[in-house]
Amino acid sequence: MAGLFRRNPEDDFKKTYDALSDAVFRFCLMRTSDREQALDLTQETFLRFWNELSKNKNIKNRRAFLFTVARNLVIDSYRKKKSLSLESVLVEGSEDKHESLAFDAKIEINSEADNLKRSINALDDIYRDAVYLRCVEEMKPKEIALVIGQSVNVVSVRISRGLSLLRKLMHYDK
Repeated sequence: MAGLFRRNPEDDFKKTYDALSDAVFRFCLMRTSDREQALDLTQETFLRFWNELSKNKNIKNRRAFLFTVARNLVIDSYRKKKSLSLESVLVEGSEDKHESLAFDAKIEINSEADNLKRSINALDDIYRDAVYLRCVEEMKPKEIALVIGQSVNVVSVRISRGLSLLRKLMHYDK
């Protein structure tokens, strides 16, 4: 996406938003476990992206830029120590259970997703973002390196070690 659509910042923003907003939201949701907070962080991420575009800044790798901003906003939100309400988790969980999938299958899928989410969140910080961005967002180590500010080699090692730890946490190791 880098270098495309430079003539019209509005079109550039719209196309980037359409292409990446869901991925940024998922990243924020995975890290915060709070849908409303994830929506706020996603909105703030794209607001900052728009501010940069409106200043005619050349953002070479929009995906890396957006995930870097989102990651920093998540870290800032942790620093503010916003608490997660158990009631909001229960309410959100009940909304999802009445969709088209059979109730039992939905519970099983939610259980597995919750287990994966807890396991990824249980990883040390140095592995968590690298594993999430690689496995869920399917980013390449080079892009992840831009997001977390480390070399590609460091990212590759973190992904490898993080996946090994994740397998152990989920009891998939041999």
